[in-house]
Amino acid sequence: MELIFLGTSAGVPTRTRNVTAILLNLQHPTQAGLWLFDCGEGTQHQMLNTAFNPG
Repeated sequence: MELIFLGTSAGVPTRTRNVTAILLNLQHPTQAGLWLFDCGEGTQHQMLNTAFNPG
């Protein structure tokens, strides 16, 4: 299991931090998948900066 913080700036983005978003990467054979929690504006752009494929 891997927890990735895509943003940590609560509800207002800044120049160096995006709004809150958490990506959970389950690496278990029977529960594999990516889960997004508390997705704020711009989360999809932050995912493009990772090695994970949302599709």
